[in-house]
Amino acid sequence: MLAFLIFTIEILVSYLLQNTVFVTLSIANAMPDLLIIVAVAAGYQNSRLRGMGVGFFCGLMLDIGSGGILGVYALFYMIIGYVSGHFNNYYVQRDIFFPLMLITVSEFAMCTATYIFGFLIRGDLQLVTYIKHIFIPKILYTVLVAIVYYLILDFLYERVLNRKAEDESFLAPESILQDTTERN
Repeated sequence: MLAFLIFTIEILVSYLLQNTVFVTLSIANAMPDLLIIVAVAAGYQNSRLRGMGVGFFCGLMLDIGSGGILGVYALFYMIIGYVSGHFNNYYVQRDIFFPLMLITVSEFAMCTATYIFGFLIRGDLQLVTYIKHIFIPKILYTVLVAIVYYLILDFLYERVLNRKAEDESFLAPESILQDTTERN
Protein backbone atom coordinates (compact mmCIF):
# COMPACT_ATOMS: atom_id res chain seq x y z
CA MET A 1 0.00 0.00 0.00
CA LEU A 2 2.87 2.35 0.80
CA ALA A 3 4.50 1.62 -2.56
CA PHE A 4 1.23 2.40 -4.36
CA LEU A 5 0.98 5.72 -2.52
CA ILE A 6 4.60 6.63 -3.26
CA PHE A 7 4.27 5.81 -6.96
CA THR A 8 0.99 7.74 -7.20
CA ILE A 9 2.62 10.81 -5.67
CA GLU A 10 5.66 10.42 -7.97
CA ILE A 11 3.45 10.25 -11.06
CA LEU A 12 1.28 13.22 -10.06
CA VAL A 13 4.21 15.42 -9.04
CA SER A 14 6.14 14.52 -12.20
CA TYR A 15 3.15 15.22 -14.42
CA LEU A 16 2.53 18.57 -12.75
CA LEU A 17 6.19 19.58 -12.92
CA GLN A 18 6.42 18.52 -16.56
CA ASN A 19 3.34 20.47 -17.59
CA THR A 20 3.79 23.60 -15.48
CA VAL A 21 7.34 24.34 -14.39
CA PHE A 22 9.23 22.84 -17.31
CA VAL A 23 6.92 24.43 -19.87
CA THR A 24 8.33 27.79 -18.80
CA LEU A 25 11.86 26.36 -18.60
CA SER A 26 11.83 24.87 -22.10
CA ILE A 27 15.10 25.05 -23.97
CA ALA A 28 15.05 25.03 -27.79
CA ASN A 29 11.30 24.32 -27.60
CA ALA A 30 12.04 21.05 -25.77
CA MET A 31 10.77 19.94 -22.39
CA PRO A 32 12.17 17.04 -20.40
CA ASP A 33 9.99 13.97 -20.10
CA LEU A 34 9.84 13.37 -16.35
CA LEU A 35 7.30 10.59 -16.73
CA ILE A 36 9.77 8.49 -18.73
CA ILE A 37 12.24 8.94 -15.89
CA VAL A 38 9.61 7.73 -13.40
CA ALA A 39 8.65 4.73 -15.56
CA VAL A 40 12.28 3.70 -16.12
CA ALA A 41 13.12 4.18 -12.43
CA ALA A 42 10.13 2.11 -11.31
CA GLY A 43 11.02 -0.76 -13.62
CA TYR A 44 14.75 -0.64 -13.03
CA GLN A 45 14.56 -0.29 -9.25
CA ASN A 46 11.66 -2.65 -8.62
CA SER A 47 10.44 -5.16 -11.19
CA ARG A 48 8.88 -5.59 -14.60
CA LEU A 49 5.38 -5.64 -13.13
CA ARG A 50 5.81 -2.41 -11.16
CA GLY A 51 7.54 -0.75 -14.10
CA MET A 52 4.69 -1.80 -16.35
CA GLY A 53 2.04 -0.52 -13.93
CA VAL A 54 3.77 2.79 -13.26
CA GLY A 55 4.48 3.21 -16.98
CA PHE A 56 0.83 2.58 -17.79
CA PHE A 57 -0.37 5.25 -15.38
CA CYS A 58 2.32 7.70 -16.54
CA GLY A 59 1.14 7.25 -20.10
CA LEU A 60 -2.49 7.44 -19.06
CA MET A 61 -1.84 10.82 -17.42
CA LEU A 62 -0.34 12.04 -20.70
CA ASP A 63 -3.24 10.60 -22.70
CA ILE A 64 -5.79 12.35 -20.51
CA GLY A 65 -3.84 15.62 -20.56
CA SER A 66 -3.21 15.64 -24.31
CA GLY A 67 -6.77 15.00 -25.36
CA GLY A 68 -5.67 12.61 -28.08
CA ILE A 69 -6.49 8.96 -28.52
CA LEU A 70 -6.76 7.37 -25.08
CA GLY A 71 -4.24 4.61 -24.48
CA VAL A 72 -1.50 5.34 -27.00
CA TYR A 73 0.96 6.87 -24.53
CA ALA A 74 -0.19 4.38 -21.90
CA LEU A 75 0.85 1.51 -24.17
CA PHE A 76 4.25 3.02 -25.01
CA TYR A 77 5.09 3.94 -21.42
CA MET A 78 3.93 0.53 -20.21
CA ILE A 79 6.34 -1.11 -22.65
CA ILE A 80 9.14 1.22 -21.50
CA GLY A 81 8.50 0.33 -17.83
CA TYR A 82 8.34 -3.37 -18.63
CA VAL A 83 11.58 -3.38 -20.63
CA SER A 84 13.33 -1.37 -17.89
CA GLY A 85 12.21 -3.98 -15.38
CA HIS A 86 14.23 -6.60 -17.25
CA PHE A 87 17.37 -4.85 -16.00
CA ASN A 88 16.31 -5.00 -12.35
CA ASN A 89 18.94 -7.65 -11.63
CA TYR A 90 21.62 -5.05 -12.44
CA TYR A 91 20.23 -2.42 -10.05
CA VAL A 92 22.90 -0.76 -7.92
CA GLN A 93 21.92 2.02 -5.55
CA ARG A 94 23.32 5.45 -6.45
CA ASP A 95 24.54 4.18 -9.83
CA ILE A 96 23.58 6.78 -12.39
CA PHE A 97 25.23 5.58 -15.59
CA PHE A 98 23.08 2.54 -16.41
CA PRO A 99 19.74 4.26 -15.62
CA LEU A 100 20.77 7.22 -17.77
CA MET A 101 21.44 4.83 -20.63
CA LEU A 102 17.98 3.29 -20.14
CA ILE A 103 16.40 6.75 -20.03
CA THR A 104 18.28 7.82 -23.18
CA VAL A 105 17.23 4.73 -25.12
CA SER A 106 13.65 5.04 -23.86
CA GLU A 107 13.43 8.70 -24.83
CA PHE A 108 14.88 7.92 -28.27
CA ALA A 109 12.31 5.13 -28.71
CA MET A 110 9.51 7.45 -27.61
CA CYS A 111 10.64 10.21 -30.02
CA THR A 112 10.87 7.64 -32.83
CA ALA A 113 7.37 6.33 -32.09
CA THR A 114 6.05 9.89 -31.95
CA TYR A 115 7.62 10.65 -35.33
CA ILE A 116 6.32 7.47 -36.93
CA PHE A 117 2.76 7.68 -35.62
CA GLY A 118 2.45 11.45 -35.57
CA PHE A 119 4.26 12.66 -38.65
CA LEU A 120 5.40 9.85 -40.96
CA ILE A 121 1.93 8.36 -41.33
CA ARG A 122 0.65 11.78 -42.44
CA GLY A 123 3.33 11.94 -45.13
CA ASP A 124 5.77 14.29 -43.36
CA LEU A 125 9.14 12.95 -44.49
CA GLN A 126 11.40 15.60 -42.94
CA LEU A 127 13.23 13.22 -40.62
CA VAL A 128 16.48 15.23 -40.53
CA THR A 129 14.63 18.37 -39.46
CA TYR A 130 12.74 16.41 -36.84
CA ILE A 131 15.98 14.92 -35.48
CA LYS A 132 17.74 18.30 -35.31
CA HIS A 133 14.90 20.28 -33.81
CA ILE A 134 13.03 17.75 -31.66
CA PHE A 135 14.95 14.49 -31.08
CA ILE A 136 18.31 15.87 -29.97
CA PRO A 137 17.10 18.76 -27.75
CA LYS A 138 14.46 16.62 -26.05
CA ILE A 139 16.81 13.70 -25.40
CA LEU A 140 19.60 15.94 -24.09
CA TYR A 141 17.29 17.95 -21.85
CA THR A 142 15.66 14.80 -20.46
CA VAL A 143 19.04 13.24 -19.71
CA LEU A 144 20.33 16.41 -18.03
CA VAL A 145 17.26 16.63 -15.82
CA ALA A 146 17.38 12.88 -15.18
CA ILE A 147 20.79 13.19 -13.54
CA VAL A 148 19.17 15.00 -10.62
CA TYR A 149 15.61 13.66 -10.82
CA TYR A 150 16.62 10.00 -10.94
CA LEU A 151 18.85 10.44 -7.89
CA ILE A 152 15.89 11.94 -6.02
CA LEU A 153 13.72 8.97 -7.01
CA ASP A 154 16.51 6.56 -6.04
CA PHE A 155 16.87 8.23 -2.64
CA LEU A 156 13.11 8.08 -2.11
CA TYR A 157 12.99 4.44 -3.12
CA GLU A 158 15.86 3.51 -0.83
CA ARG A 159 14.65 5.51 2.20
CA VAL A 160 10.96 4.76 2.10
CA LEU A 161 10.29 1.51 0.28
CA ASN A 162 13.37 -0.48 1.31
CA ARG A 163 13.24 0.80 4.87
CA LYS A 164 9.86 -0.81 5.35
CA ALA A 165 11.28 -4.15 4.20
CA GLU A 166 14.19 -3.79 6.65
CA ASP A 167 11.85 -2.88 9.51
CA GLU A 168 9.79 -6.00 8.92
CA SER A 169 12.82 -8.28 8.46
CA PHE A 170 13.71 -8.28 12.15
CA LEU A 171 10.43 -10.10 12.84
CA ALA A 172 11.49 -13.08 10.76
CA PRO A 173 12.12 -16.27 12.75
CA GLU A 174 15.69 -16.60 11.44
CA SER A 175 16.66 -13.20 12.79
CA ILE A 176 15.18 -14.04 16.18
CA LEU A 177 17.15 -17.27 16.29
CA GLN A 178 20.36 -15.48 15.29
CA ASP A 179 19.91 -12.89 18.03
CA THR A 180 19.43 -15.55 20.72
CA THR A 181 22.49 -17.54 19.60
CA GLU A 182 24.65 -14.40 19.56
CA ARG A 183 23.67 -13.55 23.14
CA ASN A 184 24.65 -17.03 24.44
